[in-house]
Amino acid sequence: MIKLGIIGWRGLVGSIFLNRIYSSNIIKYLEIFLFSTNKILNINANNTFNFNILINMKIIVCCQGSDLTKKILKLLICKNWKGYWVDASSYLRMNKNCILIFDPINKIDILKYIKKKKIYSGCNCTVSLCLLTFKNLLKLNLIDWIISTSYQAISGAGTKLINTLINNINNSRNLSKKLLILEKQTKHIFKNENPILFNLIPWIDKKVKFGQTKEEWKSSSEASKILNKKILIDSNCVRVSSLRCHSQFFTFKIKKNLSINNLYYIINNEYVKIIKNNEINSFKKLNPFFVSGKLNLFIGRIKKSLINNKIFNLFSVGDQLLWGAAEPLKRFLEILIEELI
Repeated sequence: MIKLGIIGWRGLVGSIFLNRIYSSNIIKYLEIFLFSTNKILNINANNTFNFNILINMKIIVCCQGSDLTKKILKLLICKNWKGYWVDASSYLRMNKNCILIFDPINKIDILKYIKKKKIYSGCNCTVSLCLLTFKNLLKLNLIDWIISTSYQAISGAGTKLINTLINNINNSRNLSKKLLILEKQTKHIFKNENPILFNLIPWIDKKVKFGQTKEEWKSSSEASKILNKKILIDSNCVRVSSLRCHSQFFTFKIKKNLSINNLYYIINNEYVKIIKNNEINSFKKLNPFFVSGKLNLFIGRIKKSLINNKIFNLFSVGDQLLWGAAEPLKRFLEILIEELI
């Protein structure tokens, strides 16, 4: 049996990852050890800082965040640990010793390094969903550039923002149905805070160069690392109050003249569902509430730009806790276990 340690298994990504592992065929090869930083430990969980147990893991998957990765991985390396570290946070992604894992795009690279490298990381959620959307266009080298605006669910920011939204809702009972009165009521209720309810936040993560946030910078940098070549993705990231699923509006330029029908044909792949560009289908199926919990990425509103025949628009919705986080980690483990057994 291969010993697999999971850190952060109670969180949003960790709990979904654990469920995906239990539903996978590789479970029969695994002995799972759960690790927690909480002082009140589950009876079946180990303390994350118990290195006597941790160092015996062949594989450790960390879904706890960058700060914990910094502490734990450094100490394990100092103790000459030889196992595989698989990370869900952004901390290691651009490190030269870390391989980004997204097998629908870079499985060849994963197989190339799997016996040589021991540190792996999932990529940013919007990057994963973007690459799935353009998988075939990228394979055919048809993409010139991409402009992305993402509308990111509150669960992408963790349980803290989910709790904030719930508190906003609980504080907003008995509201008027008349707009002007409703506006005054909400201004009074939230006079000392900037709520996520009835609102959005056009800034995610810290500022980096060129007026970008780090979340926006990840789009081109991480995608380029996965593809092993520079790709131009200009990204804008907005936090909205949907519970789950990130939506993205893309404007992109291709290198050849293509008809809408040809574009439909090329974009379609085993990971996506194409939604016809009409009101009924867009309303029913191209939204976070419908897509939540589904493994498929839903793509619609596909149309040519009025500006240029080589410029197109489309809208996509994907579950960021699945394809944006837990699913690439699970799929990497399936590849890794196959190499180890």
